Amino acid sequence: MLRKLTTHLFFCLLMLSVSAKTWAQTSEITGIVKDEAGQPLLGASILLLNTKTNEKKGIMVNGEGKFSIKGLSANVPYSISASFIGYVTKTIDNYVLKAGEQATLLIQLNPASTTLTDVVVVGYGSQKKKDVTTSIASIKAADLENQPISNAAEAMVGKMAGVQVSQGSGAPGGALSIKVRGVGTITAGSNPLYVIDGVPISNDNINTLNTNDIASIEVLKDASSAAIYGSRGSNGVVLITTKQGQNGVSTISVNSYTGWQSLAHKIDMMDAYQYAQMVLDSRNNSYTDAMESINRKNVALGQPVVGFSVNDNNGVRLFNTANNTNTVMPLEVLPYLQGQQGLTNTDWQDQIFRTAPIQNHSISAAGGSELLKYYASMEYFNQDGIILNSGFKRYSGRLNLEGKKGVFKYGVNFSPSVINEKRVNANGAYNSNGGGIVASALHYSPIFPVYNADGSYNFAQNSWSPGTITTLPNNTTASGNGETQAWNPVALAMLQKDDVAATRMTGSAFVEAEVLKNLKYKIQLGIDLFNSSEDIFRPSILPQSNTAGNPLSEATGSSRTIKETNWLLEQTLNYAKTIGDHNINALIGWSTQKDDLSGNYAFASKGFISDQIEFIKAGIVTNGTGTKTQWALASGIARLQYGYKGKYLFTGSIRADGSSKFGKNNKWGYFPSASLGWRLSEEEFLKQSESISDLKLRASYGLTGNFNIPNYAALGTMNNYGYVFGGTTPGVINGVAPIARPNDNLQWEKTAQLNLGFDAAFFKNQLTLSVDVYNSNTNNLLLDVPVPISTGFATELKNIGKVNNKGIDINLGTQQQFGGVKWTASGNFSKNKNKVVELGPGNADIIKTGSVANAYFITRVGEPIGSYYLPVVLGVFKNQAEVNAYPHYTDTQGNYDLNTSKPGDFKFKDVDGDGIIDLTKDRELVGNYLPKFTYGFATSAEYKGIDLGVSMQGVYGNQILNLSRRYFANKEGNMNNMVSSLDRWISESNPGSGQDVRANRAAKGSNGTTSTWHIEDGSYLRIRNISLGYTLPVGLIKKISLTKVRVYVSMQNPFTFTNYTGYNPEVTNRSDATTNGEDYGVYPTAKTTSIGINITL
Repeated sequence: MLRKLTTHLFFCLLMLSVSAKTWAQTSEITGIVKDEAGQPLLGASILLLNTKTNEKKGIMVNGEGKFSIKGLSANVPYSISASFIGYVTKTIDNYVLKAGEQATLLIQLNPASTTLTDVVVVGYGSQKKKDVTTSIASIKAADLENQPISNAAEAMVGKMAGVQVSQGSGAPGGALSIKVRGVGTITAGSNPLYVIDGVPISNDNINTLNTNDIASIEVLKDASSAAIYGSRGSNGVVLITTKQGQNGVSTISVNSYTGWQSLAHKIDMMDAYQYAQMVLDSRNNSYTDAMESINRKNVALGQPVVGFSVNDNNGVRLFNTANNTNTVMPLEVLPYLQGQQGLTNTDWQDQIFRTAPIQNHSISAAGGSELLKYYASMEYFNQDGIILNSGFKRYSGRLNLEGKKGVFKYGVNFSPSVINEKRVNANGAYNSNGGGIVASALHYSPIFPVYNADGSYNFAQNSWSPGTITTLPNNTTASGNGETQAWNPVALAMLQKDDVAATRMTGSAFVEAEVLKNLKYKIQLGIDLFNSSEDIFRPSILPQSNTAGNPLSEATGSSRTIKETNWLLEQTLNYAKTIGDHNINALIGWSTQKDDLSGNYAFASKGFISDQIEFIKAGIVTNGTGTKTQWALASGIARLQYGYKGKYLFTGSIRADGSSKFGKNNKWGYFPSASLGWRLSEEEFLKQSESISDLKLRASYGLTGNFNIPNYAALGTMNNYGYVFGGTTPGVINGVAPIARPNDNLQWEKTAQLNLGFDAAFFKNQLTLSVDVYNSNTNNLLLDVPVPISTGFATELKNIGKVNNKGIDINLGTQQQFGGVKWTASGNFSKNKNKVVELGPGNADIIKTGSVANAYFITRVGEPIGSYYLPVVLGVFKNQAEVNAYPHYTDTQGNYDLNTSKPGDFKFKDVDGDGIIDLTKDRELVGNYLPKFTYGFATSAEYKGIDLGVSMQGVYGNQILNLSRRYFANKEGNMNNMVSSLDRWISESNPGSGQDVRANRAAKGSNGTTSTWHIEDGSYLRIRNISLGYTLPVGLIKKISLTKVRVYVSMQNPFTFTNYTGYNPEVTNRSDATTNGEDYGVYPTAKTTSIGINITL
């Protein structure tokens, strides 16, 4: 028994000794990662590679910058890499641990030159920035993290030279306008192509994308870089890459913020008492003018005027008396003129604008192994608009998977999103159908309340009722209303329903195989599915358009649905090999893409039994339409990238596109490009330079196209047409008739661009500089050209025009360390000059009207696209002597009229010098909406966990046609006016500012004509973001297993410095390049204050 027990005991001891020996053979590495100043670098990643077995282990440092990896094999070589965004990765090769060793490492990372050493995404691949030979702008995830933004385009504002991003509308979920190196088209679309994870998307509004998912945004600016996208590259290409998991590193991130939005600034409008006085002045001046007109008709004093009246909103009583005239006045203004206090004095801007909440909450997880890496996220975003009853909600998710096994690499990206949007009709004229809420708020008289005594909405300004005539002390009379029709803006916002529900799913899947050494085959399938529905309801209580005081006889409703499917199939072969000093990367591929769009629209204008039932099915459908369109694109691509000794660089590419959109004689287009680079810093004469860290010269030339035209523009198309048949009892038979003439030669607009530039870094990469100059010519512009009447058509779309854009882009950046303070700063400057070179046979001007009939735009050879073409105001007539000494107007019959102008009227320039002012002819090209230059600046500082960042952006030299000012500074006394109208001409002894006309009910002397008086300087400097954050000390968070916690407060758009008198100098409310730059009641942008938290586990 004792022997047996001894045997068992010996065996146990033997096993313990074996185990101890085994444990003793494993080793451990601990360490700390620090920055160049010796401070712990929180968030750095450590990756260990056993170069013998290819086994990998990864970990992130803790809140003190420390890491520990146990269970490592002894006596085998390891490769140890430390990396962090914005820093140069450091790798220790062939590190061998002894058995049982506990090694301790100190790893110090140095800041990367963000201009030269980053990896940037290019079309169908990526390159190190130092090897790029084209012009590409780039921002990374780190540029997005410290500011709460809801749209990916917001991250680009003011950050990229040559890329102008404008927020023309502040509507929740609204799209931003992006222009790359100016405007190169007149008829075709000017928006860039968007590519998300390699898949070109069909809808250029990227508001469905969660900005926390973005790893980088690159913009291909020159034709050489964009030529790989061929017929869609002329307007630039925006490449958005989403995040992927890291091998061996698992993280969970939570980002959350909540904030409050408010109107950035109000427009100063008159109060009720100021308004009443202007109403009186306008009518006094108006009827004095009418009296003189009557005198010219030889009407005797004191006699009734028969057959002649002054139109004052449906009712006037005008008699020729010894004291000129009895002025017809709105009865409602009488108490204000009498000075009664405590009367209604409504500020309509305060009524429609509100302080609105905004919030965003997202969570993401990333990690995995070489076999399968993952990135997953979910987001909820909710933004109430600053205008009543408007808002935007987004629910989004993402799952990105990528892995490698053997010779195969594979991946799937999948991102669904749901949008719920409450729209209001904020834009447009005060008297448009449905009413522009913003314009109505500025228009509506302050003497009227929002609600009647019974709580119903007040619609007094929608009617004119004679009322009782009251004689004032100065022998004027008050009667009726006399207001130009408008809708109660609060009622418009609250009673109309415009709800949009949309879903979108973007996704892609790929498999890549190394079929031979250095040769990889890749196949990718991409899809973009978009569905939306819009339901609009307008209750009968709201007044009908252009019907004074009359409510709708019926409620109206409409429903619209859109379904779009865009799919992509691409196959590529990529060969990459280094042979001695030669580096070769060659790509060939084939791509097919197809887009299917269908939609239905139904309108019901009768049959609704109640305003409470807001569904179109509750009414009788009186109109309906449907649409179905398609386009397809087949492409072949090829590219060669070559480098010799890392200093002589070449890239050449060509793409062939075949499109269904163009004529049968021009189905295929070919888009080549070539670029060269020379890294002078690698030459012996610069290698030892202490001041020049890196220097590269670049030159590129390429050809791109623009296929943003209607899908069937090249085809002869037909539409429904009613034909009358029969004799004594004819009937209308439904048939078809041609509406467009076919053009078999229709082809792409093509842009050829030359780009010269350099990238440089100085003083150990502390200062970076990038400069590009370019000259771009867009040929074959698509224009509607008149055709002989014998064809049965008025115009035909042809390729006949040419536009030139030339300019310069400059980027400058620095990174500095002052003791414990890290400081970075970057700035950019862009100047672009746009010029029309050709406009077809005869180079005839293209003259169009914008939102107002007499607001003309001109596109003329030698000038920028879409310039303003208006009468020129030289000043204001101060007295009758000035009037008598100046050319006058023609009357309605074209006769010379000496009595039209009065003191206090505008003095217009006699442009053609014929001695007669004819405002249909006396016009000049007087400005343009395109800026002379744009700029941006950003700076940030960090000290002991405290970070402060400021970014700003601006434009200079553009003009805005302020049509709001045309109406709300018209001094006609029929709608409210801006406070600036108090500086109007009153009399010869009181001329006011000398720059503003007299009040006049009938706008005599063409004072109401859109002119240079309505053009304003649109230059501005806007502080885009100010953020202050604090990263909690490690000691407070490490006990609960958190890696990083940052709390912050942020302000967006807090300050704007501009002379523009409207809401927003960024306004771009028209998509037509030839009639842009108008401001006519656009949804204003908001300033936002938010607080947030970023947590990393």
